[in-house]
Amino acid sequence: MNILIIGSTGFIGKEVVKQLALKEVSLTLLVRNQSKAASLKNLAPSKIEVVTGDLTKTNLGLNPVDKERVLTCDVIIHCGGPMNINLTEEIAKKAFLEGSKNVMDIAKEIHKKHGLKKIVHTVGYMSPFTDDSAAWENIDVFTEIPTSLKDAHPYEQMKFLSDIYIRQEARKNEIPLAVINLPTAIGDEQIGSTAQLGGFGLFIDIIRKGSLPVIPGGEDYRLPLINKNIVAEFIVTTLFNDSKNEMTYSLVSDKEHDHNISELMSIISESMNMNKPFVTAPFGLLKFIMKFGGSKITGIPKSSLSFLTNQVFDNHLTKRDFDAELIKKMAASNIPFSIADIDFRLTYGDEKISPFTRKNIKGLLMYQLEGTQKPIVLVHGLFSDGTDLFELGLELNKQTGREILILDLPGFGRTPFIKNEDILAPYLHVIQSIKKIVPNESVFVGHSFGAALLMKAFKEGVFTNQDKIILLQPPIHKLKSEPTKLISKYLLKHTSYNRLSAYFLKRGFLINQEGASYKYLKRVKNSISSPRILNTTLQLNTALKKMNLDQKLNSQFSIVWGTKDKQYQSPADNGKMKFISSGHYFPISNPVETAEIVLKIIED
Repeated sequence: MNILIIGSTGFIGKEVVKQLALKEVSLTLLVRNQSKAASLKNLAPSKIEVVTGDLTKTNLGLNPVDKERVLTCDVIIHCGGPMNINLTEEIAKKAFLEGSKNVMDIAKEIHKKHGLKKIVHTVGYMSPFTDDSAAWENIDVFTEIPTSLKDAHPYEQMKFLSDIYIRQEARKNEIPLAVINLPTAIGDEQIGSTAQLGGFGLFIDIIRKGSLPVIPGGEDYRLPLINKNIVAEFIVTTLFNDSKNEMTYSLVSDKEHDHNISELMSIISESMNMNKPFVTAPFGLLKFIMKFGGSKITGIPKSSLSFLTNQVFDNHLTKRDFDAELIKKMAASNIPFSIADIDFRLTYGDEKISPFTRKNIKGLLMYQLEGTQKPIVLVHGLFSDGTDLFELGLELNKQTGREILILDLPGFGRTPFIKNEDILAPYLHVIQSIKKIVPNESVFVGHSFGAALLMKAFKEGVFTNQDKIILLQPPIHKLKSEPTKLISKYLLKHTSYNRLSAYFLKRGFLINQEGASYKYLKRVKNSISSPRILNTTLQLNTALKKMNLDQKLNSQFSIVWGTKDKQYQSPADNGKMKFISSGHYFPISNPVETAEIVLKIIED
């Protein structure tokens, strides 16, 4: 089987390629930018070819050599096109409707040459069209809009018109066609990685900005969600299933298996560490308000509410043709991690994590750098997350060869907040969880609040005498008082970068604004835009004051202290203290020097 994939570098397409790279097939990836497909090509270089083209151009913009390669394909997967509900009618028409014509021209050429086994086309779940040709066979999609699409946004109109066109051409030319109607796709089941910020990302952005202070529609409405790897599994399975006369597959789960909008907003609010709205607004009223000025006032796009629905979707063909275990996975799982990942991307942009890989082991999110011997576990403090310790982790890996595991604590980085009456309980659970999966004699390094967590976990008997515990700037005795939580939150939300950096320098958190310190301060400033990170930081800062950490530290602890810190007092020397001439955040501002000190402690 030689498969042409259009949209291979997109949110769904990448997952399809990953899964097909494990099969005995040949893949031809149509891309506009070859560099974006390099990582996909590396999955199976002998089975994957990349051709340069453009969905919106005649012959898909292929040169003669690449077109000959495409014409050898016998299956087409079409999941191309931008995910942007704010597209103008002109751009949407070019991307979808004209794009579908270009795809079908190539499909007909392949079919005439040697027969096309199947086309798989992905369409949004709100499409009103099925295998019943009576509803679409006589529509001229280039000159008329069906009644069922009159009120739809141009983005949806053009996507659904392209659905009609592909159906019409496949039927005329007797090409087997499978249409997969997708719910809103979110991150995968494991780590929730959601690079696509349209769709669900737009919904999260609206909520995090406080622009949706009500529950839209009430319990009868829902936003159907599905994990991207499950979508890919359906697409891949469709390729190998026998072709049938009816192959329109809705991947929307039965209503009783899905979260209604009130339940979903509870999940979002908890994951984002925000208060859930308690007022329900009728859906019709909200659409009316958005249409007549509410969109400009709130900043919510008029079309954004079109993802919400109270419809019941017919998925009987899906149940007929797919395994029951796969059917059970149509309703998205691990939603909180997708929420946190989207919030992270909205806060910081698309930060790369290479050479680290991200792992989720039983709800514990960590960054891993492979190595030999017992691992070194790094635990970050407040006003930071796991990525801030990447440079330290890289240095430790370079100098020791050990495996490095860096945690993202709940409410920080890419990990959702976990609500609990005892706010510290989820954080101690993280330490307990990591201890269970690493061997004895591992090294645990905690910075600031992370150091306090290790101290508390030690007091509760989590560690053994064989474990090595290194505390970087343990926050035992604060010298400076702070404003109340409410004032601190107000000040942080409205502070400038210059005022923030001046505050960090004055308190001895940093000693300059250069290099790593500058990069870190920019991240701190960006983090304030996330209610999840800001609220969690302030709540844990309050909890830290009540942790009753011992001034006299246990002799099993090794301590590294930044002497320029003006916020905290150095703990009593327990005989295992080493000093660095830097501020409170020295593991971030001085990773190389910190790694050298930690290495000496490990070797002692």
